[in-house]
Amino acid sequence: MEKPKDFLRSERAMLTVTLVPCYSDNYAYLLSRPGSSEAMVVDGCEAGPIMAALDGRRLTAILATHHHLDHIGGHEQLLAHFPSLKIFGHAQELSSQRIFGQTHGLSDGEDRQIEGERVVALHVPGHTLTAVAYYFPDAEMVFTGDTLFGAGCGRLFEGTPPQMFQSLRRLATLPAQTLVYSGHEYLAKNLGFARHIEPDSEAIRVRQKDCEHKRSAGLPCEPSTIALERATNPFLRSEEPSVQAAVTGRPEELGPEISSVEAFARLRRWRNTF
Repeated sequence: MEKPKDFLRSERAMLTVTLVPCYSDNYAYLLSRPGSSEAMVVDGCEAGPIMAALDGRRLTAILATHHHLDHIGGHEQLLAHFPSLKIFGHAQELSSQRIFGQTHGLSDGEDRQIEGERVVALHVPGHTLTAVAYYFPDAEMVFTGDTLFGAGCGRLFEGTPPQMFQSLRRLATLPAQTLVYSGHEYLAKNLGFARHIEPDSEAIRVRQKDCEHKRSAGLPCEPSTIALERATNPFLRSEEPSVQAAVTGRPEELGPEISSVEAFARLRRWRNTF
């Protein structure tokens, strides 16, 4: 992924979100209020780009969506710069110590103030068993890590298809206008798969065209919205007849009657080799 020349910023409810490209296709997200000398970050992927995006501000907290190295790889260096840094993750990860430097554990549904912002921790197992999505209800945004991607979802490294199915359904029930910030820039490939599943979808066609325009300009395709994901993400649409027909029509997946969970599981297997 070609990195944008400048960090892209968006603002809602006086909370500024700065997209920070890391590694080849990861995103860290820097959150701050206009004029503040402090900031927090969702997923401390890589220290160098995050330090550059801070631009002199003090980092006070990291919200880790899960323990994979490409999402926590910057923790050690960031802690060296900011020794009082608070690092949040799922409560079970405090004992496992898989999230480097974790200081605070969050339980499912925990609603608390973090650095002056209201944050709800949503346990979304599937990609990992302790994955957390961070929902900011006042700012109407959610950070989904590797659970929900634009037009896609994460691979199942620790969880099961039913777990991921339920996690995605839970995210899909958030208000339609909620901004969705995911952990990677996978949209172009995901939309190719989505178009393959629902070739007649006008919503997917329009989104694909918008994605192509942004990528040609060197811009990220994040964020999306819950409404857009409901309309174009096949992993949120496994109950739709068009998606079920696509899945059951594959020679290796023949079978006319399947549940929505089984349709999801087959979609995920299919995407793994698409």
